[in-house]
Amino acid sequence: MSSSFRLMVEQNAIAAEEMKCRHEERAKEIQEEMDDRNMEMNTMNYTPMSKAYFDRKMREIMSLWELFTSNYIPTMADEDDDYSI
Repeated sequence: MSSSFRLMVEQNAIAAEEMKCRHEERAKEIQEEMDDRNMEMNTMNYTPMSKAYFDRKMREIMSLWELFTSNYIPTMADEDDDYSI
């Protein structure tokens, strides 16, 4: 009896984790769609306040893109390097 209950609890935990992952993935997709729409907006006829908002959002999106598409190449430390404090 307790082993079947334990199995049910484990299955519920796995199902909950899978649902959480799907939810996070969908939230990420929605954010990317919103970012794409913001980047495509023509702000020429906006009020100065609205234009400033969308310009700021575009800069934020561009900086995130730059962060994830930079040409950073990590290097490995040499065994001879001394990092003692």
